Amino acid sequence: MNNRRNRRSPRRARISPVSALRGAIGRHLRKHLVIYVPAAAPLIFVLLAHGITVATLVLIRSGVLPQGLGLHKTLVTWGVYGFLPLLLCSYGCFFAVARPVTGLLTRRYPEWPPAGLTVVSGAAYGAAVALVLLLLLAPGSTLRVFFLLLIGMATGLGNWWLYRALTVAPPQTAQPPRAGL
Repeated sequence: MNNRRNRRSPRRARISPVSALRGAIGRHLRKHLVIYVPAAAPLIFVLLAHGITVATLVLIRSGVLPQGLGLHKTLVTWGVYGFLPLLLCSYGCFFAVARPVTGLLTRRYPEWPPAGLTVVSGAAYGAAVALVLLLLLAPGSTLRVFFLLLIGMATGLGNWWLYRALTVAPPQTAQPPRAGL
């Protein structure tokens, strides 16, 4: 009875391919956060612009909105042609402004709380993105300047907050050492 044929084979743990793939992607994203986080806000903006464009097209086709609507043209232009400059600005300013500013502020003002440091660094990051967008796109009106400033600041603050939330560990309370073990 102890021959090989009569023995049961050990049960193997079955792993779902979907959960294994999800875990591998999650580990990869956590390992390479510096590469993926600067693209988060520009990607959200482009998806938002495309969603509003689709809704506007549906409303134009149904006759609710007039045909020559300027909003639709602006959204399509921004959604298609504005994504690449915003993405490049975000990447450049992330490495050229946000990370060095954070290092400088932590060395100069070590007593600042992490939330204040995140806001100030994100604002510097957003201001740099907005400045580069203003130089690249050269808006002709005050409304367009305000729009680019708003997008730059939202991109900078959003990306930097996301980056800090994913990379900085929350402070842990110190526990007294155990005696006698």
